[in-house]
This record gives sequence, C-alpha cells and structure tokens, in this order.
Amino acid sequence: MTDYSCRASIVRMAAVAAVVLVTVLTRGNANAQLDSLYPNFWNLEAPANLQATLFGGGYASDHYGTTQEGFQLDQSITPYIGVFGRATAYQLYVKGNQLSPFTPTSGHKPQYYFGRFQGGLDFTLYPGTDFFLSGGHDAGDSDSSLIEGDFSSWVMPHSRHPLNISFSSVHTFQNGVTSSEIDFQWILKSTANWIFLGGAGGAIYAGGTSPAAGALICKNLGRFNQQCIIGPPGSQSNPINGEGGPDLGFYYRPWRIGMSAQFGYGAANNYGQLSVYKQLGWTE
Repeated sequence: MTDYSCRASIVRMAAVAAVVLVTVLTRGNANAQLDSLYPNFWNLEAPANLQATLFGGGYASDHYGTTQEGFQLDQSITPYIGVFGRATAYQLYVKGNQLSPFTPTSGHKPQYYFGRFQGGLDFTLYPGTDFFLSGGHDAGDSDSSLIEGDFSSWVMPHSRHPLNISFSSVHTFQNGVTSSEIDFQWILKSTANWIFLGGAGGAIYAGGTSPAAGALICKNLGRFNQQCIIGPPGSQSNPINGEGGPDLGFYYRPWRIGMSAQFGYGAANNYGQLSVYKQLGWTE
C-alpha cells in the first residue's frame, strides 16, 4: 500500500469513527428532544380511533359545473400518525363545444363521469394542525394518477375568534394540471350547539396541456376542468388562472354535521360552490 493510500484509508476510518461517535453521543439528546416535542411518539395509540366522514357538494359557474359525493376513513396508529383512504365520485358538466378537459385530443362530450380513489398518511404536527399526504388514481372518463397534499391548522385556538388556515394542492398527471386552494375561516360565533364561520378563499390552477402555438388554446377553469379549443395560427395557451371569494359556513355539534359555501369570480367567471359533510367516530 502506498503512503498516499495509507493516509486516505486512515482519513476514511477517522471519518467513520467520528460519525459513529457523534451518533452515539447525540442519540440520547435527539430522543429526548423528540420525546419532549412529541411524547410517546413511537407508542401505538390506545385506545385507537376510527373516523368516517361522508361528504357531498357541487360547483356551478358560467362555463361548467360539478357534483361530487364520497367518504373518507381515518385510522389512528400513533398519537401523531394515522392512515386514511378516500373515495369520491365526480360528475362534470361542460358548456359549449370545448374539447375534453382530460385528453383534449379526444373531442367533446357534454358530461364526464369518474371516480377518484386515494390513500395516504395523516400527520398531526401539533394540536389542531394536521398534514395529509396521499396518492391515487382515477377511473372512468378520467384515467389519471395523482398526488395530493392537504394542510389545516387552527391559529389562536383559545381566543374569542379562532382562525383556521387550510391549504390543498393536487397534481393530476394525465393533463398535467396543478390545482392549489387556500382558505381563511374565522369562528364568528360559537354556542353549545352551533359554530358559525366566515372568511375568504381562492384557488390557482397552473400547468396543463400547452402544445405548440396554433394547435390548441387551453385555459384552466377549475380543479377538474381544462378548457381547450382549436386556436388560430400564433395563438398560445394561458396555463395559469385562478378564482376567489368569501366563505360562509356552520357546524352543528350534536349531529356532527357541517356546511360551507363560497362564491366569487375567476377564470370561469361568476361561480358558487357548496359542500356538506357528516362525521362519525368510534373508539377501538
């Protein structure tokens, strides 16, 4: 072995030894910090909780409308990690003679029907703060794989008017559209049975089919609708669009049922949307 090789070997051994030493010395501190921030992080939750959410709703605008219905199951594993599955049926109704929002080269249909099936993990980052990460696939008129992230957090939970900040982003690979939505909702009034909420929200739709100039003009009108038409020579797509408006909602505690509505203006011109949900829960 040459002198250079010997020195290099000694340096590598010293580096490995240093890494091992640092790991041994800091593992206790790291575990202590983790236990301080997330007590019993590795322990299974006992008793475990299973929650089901039934939901439905609709969206109407000058260009298109949707209806949807589905359910979500959440199963806790530890106090900070859970698994969930979601199944949703969508009905999409488009106006005019626009091409398919999923595969523009397939032509026009007035209605599209598809199911969306997702599964993933639920992380409780802090009391009142959750992050959901999921993947899934569509079946029916849409045949897209997708990835989605959802974040929700309650700010100032002990104040007179707590604020909920929620953010959701989903990317569908079939048409390449990324849809991101954000909402700010305050508790306006809370009683023993009722919670009334108000705020504002909006969405941005980006990406999507952007072929060569003069082939197709595509405009993202919403989470599930990409409007594509045959364009004149030199035309270009407009891949970034959005919408926004005020939010109103309520939650009835005894029945664990809620409703939220939003109306406003955006890429699809005037729009309104309504969603209703019902929660069920069991302790195992």
